[in-house]
Amino acid sequence: MSRLRRAWTLVWAVAATVLLVCSIGWPDATQTAVRTLSTLATTAPALAQTPESPAQLEWLGWQFFRLTSLKGKIILFCPALNDPRALFRNRESPLNLDDISAANLILTTDGHADDQGMTVDIAKKTGATVVTTFELATWMVGQGVDTSKILRSQPGFRFDVDGIKIQVVNSVHGSGAPSLPGQAAAVYGGPALGFIVTLENGVKVYHAGSTALTQDLQMYGRLYKPHVALLPISSGMRADDAAIAADFLRTGNPNLHSVFPQHHASFLPPDQQGSSFVKAVEANQALRRQVTPFDPKPGQVFWITGTGTRLR
Repeated sequence: MSRLRRAWTLVWAVAATVLLVCSIGWPDATQTAVRTLSTLATTAPALAQTPESPAQLEWLGWQFFRLTSLKGKIILFCPALNDPRALFRNRESPLNLDDISAANLILTTDGHADDQGMTVDIAKKTGATVVTTFELATWMVGQGVDTSKILRSQPGFRFDVDGIKIQVVNSVHGSGAPSLPGQAAAVYGGPALGFIVTLENGVKVYHAGSTALTQDLQMYGRLYKPHVALLPISSGMRADDAAIAADFLRTGNPNLHSVFPQHHASFLPPDQQGSSFVKAVEANQALRRQVTPFDPKPGQVFWITGTGTRLR
């Protein structure tokens, strides 16, 4: 609880106690006091959100991040779960489908089994809104997702969902989805995507999907100015590429302060693990003392603000 909120709580606790005592001995005076306090309540300043109000970020294995906004909106990126029912089992995740009880938004970068994860199952269970490509949205409707709960998108699209702004960007990657029942071939899932999410207080988080290294990242830094970037290190990029990607995202962007690896696991070769990513970022002269790399463990929770990230 913030210092300002604690102060207002104390003020109202004292006021309530005084009113209780006075109402017994001096009822007329109490009525006057109540009217005065009501006036103060209507003019008291709201507890405003600022870029320093923390949101919550969790890495849940592979590409799966859960972002909880200041107003409690739950945003899932590429929710691959540690679940035997999944086509791709995210074995290092602490969560299975039974553990997901609520979600407001699911942002699905492409149709690959590991990248879309259990989007379909979570959407049907929670009623969350899904943002993905036109092509993959059609495939998901065929899997039972409510068509009214899908925002069909392509790179360049923008959405505002209950105060959460989403900028859809390009990702240099494939997007085939598993074949539908009765079909032999995989389904074209449309262009692969990345997402830049702006929270209610203006803090921006960029999930790059499975993208390869591309100079588009310089444009995203200049145009959208993310504060936090989640970069793949075992798909389109390796750790050294991802460090260059972080450098690109700093182009015209003083906001970027934290970078996280994704699309990796502890059982992969050393150059595809989070520790290699941290070393690569720290070795990049342009990023030193400007951007902090993290190597989270599955299930760790971080507070993110406009100026920094810390382990909760």
